[in-house]
Amino acid sequence: MTWLLCDYGEVLSLPQPLADREAIESIAKQSGPAFWARYWSHRRAYDRSDVTAQSYWAAVLESCPSPARLDAIVETDAASWLHSNPLSLDAASRAAGRGLHLAILSNAPFEIAKAIDSRDWLAEFAPRLFSCDLGAVKPEPAAYLATLDALGARPNDVVFFDDRPENVIAARRIGIRAEVFTDPVQFNGVRP
Repeated sequence: MTWLLCDYGEVLSLPQPLADREAIESIAKQSGPAFWARYWSHRRAYDRSDVTAQSYWAAVLESCPSPARLDAIVETDAASWLHSNPLSLDAASRAAGRGLHLAILSNAPFEIAKAIDSRDWLAEFAPRLFSCDLGAVKPEPAAYLATLDALGARPNDVVFFDDRPENVIAARRIGIRAEVFTDPVQFNGVRP
């Protein structure tokens, strides 16, 4: 059995649109490089479920948000990641038609994973594995080992695409065939 394993963000989905990023900034009442640096620097712990949404956003905002503000920013952040990449989805669907099994491995906190998991346009991908459930984030080896276990696959049964080189390098260290994603046409070369 051969698996086409895809990262979600910026592979199966489009990057966060500027309008969505501006909406997050509006709720945060902050913007600029320092805000986005905190957004990403605290993200790994949030993606792994080491911290709650409240703790994560308190660190990003440098103050504890009210419950209403927290709900709004979490909802807006989740929505910013829900823009599908139709070209990638079509290419993955064609790969499934060639006999490949489709799965997702993504770093995502619980709230975003839940929103992603509810998208009908991801129905062909099963399982959909998220760092918050695995207790490990890419590029940690544990994330890939847990994924292989969930797929019931050996490393050479999996072809993995991710937009981040460090995640691809880590997958290769486990023995997974992995490529840096740049274009959905890359899926065309994957055969069972």
